[in-house]
Amino acid sequence: MIKQEIEEELETTYSRAIALIESISEADYPLPTNNPAWTVGDILFHITLGPQALAFEAWMITHMRGLFQFGMRHFPSRLFNRVNASFGQQGNRVSRQGLIKAYGKAHAVIRSRLRRTQEEDFAKSVVYPADFVSELEGEVTVERIFRYVTEHFELHERQLAVPRN
Repeated sequence: MIKQEIEEELETTYSRAIALIESISEADYPLPTNNPAWTVGDILFHITLGPQALAFEAWMITHMRGLFQFGMRHFPSRLFNRVNASFGQQGNRVSRQGLIKAYGKAHAVIRSRLRRTQEEDFAKSVVYPADFVSELEGEVTVERIFRYVTEHFELHERQLAVPRN
């Protein structure tokens, strides 16, 4: 039952992400957003990274929980945030078609991970430090990671302050 709900959520988020990408002119990619560190293009690019990164995290929690937890406790969050920001700042080098293709690939990866996740794995969890991803602070289950794909999209969708052409 959980898988079906999450799959429907992922499909809806995929459709919304593609519609968002298609609705923004490439001429608007250099414009500022409500996130002072990123342009429109940066946020759109970052959105395409979410599903694939979260698929990896779901796999880590399911299969290498101890190592993943150790890494989050001992990997400095400022380094994580710096890496995350540098990956996001690719917006000046992307195209609409490139973003659509990237999100499609990421969507396929998260769907594949969901299909291979056993029902009993959805309850496995780790503790996320607040300074990594504040929205995931505390105990986070594999189910929550899958559902965060939508939350991640919506969080960054809200940061876009772009006049639509």
